[in-house]
Amino acid sequence: MNKIISKKAKSENLFKNYMHLISKQESDVLYRMKTPMGEGIMHRYPITQGIDYVYSEIEAYTPLLQEQKKLVNYIEIMYMVDGHADFEMENRRCASADKGDVVVFSSNVGVKKCTIGSEGMICISLIVFVDLAVNYLNEALETGEFTNSNFYKEAREAGSCICVQANERLENIFKDMMALPAEHGSIHRKLLALQAIVMLNDLKNKRKYNDIYFSGDSCEKVHKARRILSKNLDKDISIKDLSAKVGLNRTTLQKIFKEIYGVTIHDYRKHVRMQEAKNLLLQNELSVTEVSGLCGYTNASKFSVAFKDTVGMLPGKWKKAAMEKAY
Repeated sequence: MNKIISKKAKSENLFKNYMHLISKQESDVLYRMKTPMGEGIMHRYPITQGIDYVYSEIEAYTPLLQEQKKLVNYIEIMYMVDGHADFEMENRRCASADKGDVVVFSSNVGVKKCTIGSEGMICISLIVFVDLAVNYLNEALETGEFTNSNFYKEAREAGSCICVQANERLENIFKDMMALPAEHGSIHRKLLALQAIVMLNDLKNKRKYNDIYFSGDSCEKVHKARRILSKNLDKDISIKDLSAKVGLNRTTLQKIFKEIYGVTIHDYRKHVRMQEAKNLLLQNELSVTEVSGLCGYTNASKFSVAFKDTVGMLPGKWKKAAMEKAY
């Protein structure tokens, strides 16, 4: 019993030390970002020893105190519920996250700069303190598979955060964490959190970081290009026009865009259009044809083909299934 209490106390202290670097505790579960760190609130839900769940609504964030954060051996698994954020790491490598993305940070490399979209961002994070979490996972799952050296090895050796688009299973896990019933909610949240952690432990970095460096100016221009695409989903902006708007030649723009975001400009635009299409389809007053136009498709049939290719079913069928699930 004393051993269990000791582990819980250590876990509690680790989390408080971690959160104290960026926020002020206002209650048992509510934290508010400190000035000049940024603006936002965070709700904390303890999962188990070494693992915490945090729901955040952030308007602005200025990374500071990275050296102190490195003293805590942790992994942060962040799921972007809504919004957008660009990250520049201390070693000048860049990453970006949009709605539906999962980002894995480690204490090995700090974030130098974080640029949040104009509408802010909503995210949920699993803060995992490696030493305690490894012990807990081995005990709870009756295995010796997890060790300090192999736990999230890919993410800890990446030299940057890793960003991937959540598959349907992961997306459902994270969304279910936000919609749990009050009764037995903590038990369900624990099961979902463990499922996500184990699934992502085998995460492979889809992008290669072999000594690829870009100037901060070039990265900012590429981030600007992404913002232009996201704000003009109903328009077919050519790569030639996009490169002129941001001041980079087409070859450089396409190369750096692919390295930062892990996808081509064409695939990125298709991805965000389909995300927006899902949101619009859930509005009963809009038809599939109207949604296709708002997402930049002049031909509803081509939109339906693109939607099915991305989501796995036709837009009308997806809308019906989503509405039935909601009710």
